[in-house]
Amino acid sequence: MIKRKIRKGDTVKVISGSDRGHVGEVLEVLPAEGKLRVEGARIQKKHIKPGRSALHPDGGIVERVGLMDISNVMFYTEELGAVRLGRQHAEDGKRQRVARGSKHGGAVID
Repeated sequence: MIKRKIRKGDTVKVISGSDRGHVGEVLEVLPAEGKLRVEGARIQKKHIKPGRSALHPDGGIVERVGLMDISNVMFYTEELGAVRLGRQHAEDGKRQRVARGSKHGGAVID
């Protein structure tokens, strides 16, 4: 399992694929698989058969958010834009995420 810097609840920008440029919130992160779900990106349609399901007793077509690779997104904020993330230790010894790069390097995220 690789340590990932993107967490559930973060805002990210999709940088590759058919949803390139989409900005949304991370709904779920699966670090063991290296995948995540982004709100409004990679929408898939699933055909449901009629059955005993309480949610869809008559069946139908359901839209859901699909998984995408974590390497296809970048952390995003309104003031910084899309940035790479790094880690550093604060004076009190706690780890914090910081922006990387020449333009915004060292800006503390949280």
